[in-house]
Amino acid sequence: MVRDYTMSTVCSGHRAVLACLVIGTFAISLSNVIIGHLAYNLSSLYQPEEFNRGLSTFERITNLDGEIIYDGEYISHILDGELPFPVNNNLQRLKFRPGSLPLSSAQSLQKCYINSTRYGNQIPDKTVMLASVSDTHKLIYRNIPKSSSSTARHAMKDFFDGNDRRVKHDELELAVHQLDYALISFVRDPLNRFYSSFDESFFRLGPWMGSGPIVADKPRVKKWYFENKYKVEKYPYLYEGLPTIGHFRKVYCPPDVLARNKN
Repeated sequence: MVRDYTMSTVCSGHRAVLACLVIGTFAISLSNVIIGHLAYNLSSLYQPEEFNRGLSTFERITNLDGEIIYDGEYISHILDGELPFPVNNNLQRLKFRPGSLPLSSAQSLQKCYINSTRYGNQIPDKTVMLASVSDTHKLIYRNIPKSSSSTARHAMKDFFDGNDRRVKHDELELAVHQLDYALISFVRDPLNRFYSSFDESFFRLGPWMGSGPIVADKPRVKKWYFENKYKVEKYPYLYEGLPTIGHFRKVYCPPDVLARNKN
């Protein structure tokens, strides 16, 4: 009887251990399923539906104002047509972190859109152009902005007795072909010229042009700012965190230049 009781006790112990293992395995599997389901739901709330359509998960962050800032890779897939626009309203603006767009300068410009109706009044009249004319030396410099134009105009004035004039194209042709004037100009890589122009526009239309030391003794510059700032598209985040010229310099000026100016 003792032997039978012992065997029965051993068998009962084995069954108990086996039952514990089965129950433990089931509990772990169930918890994994629940955790995975919760993680999937959370990720669906965190990311647009398009993030899960065959492409890897893209990063997005939220700034202090609660606005969504997307990773540039996600934006590039939308621009290339690999992902649909995340909302039905195609006028919604998607913001992305500066420097995160994995496109070259040329590729980025190919995706740019300009409303020609809205900005038509900002396109200059091509029939009239700025030129520096030296009647003494029969020399004309045809001004092309952001292509050493300021340097060339100063040189025309200082060394060739030239003066700036607004002239028509027909007047230039007459001076060159009939009055023996020489016409010169300078050109620049189009992309470099575009970005240089953007940098200057960004600086001239910054909020520091409305107040502060930089315009304290420049009433005409200040007046121009208030007359033209309304023409800028309403992208306030372009100047986010840059309320003064000091903030602008800390971001865009090389540290060695800032150090020299302090001294």
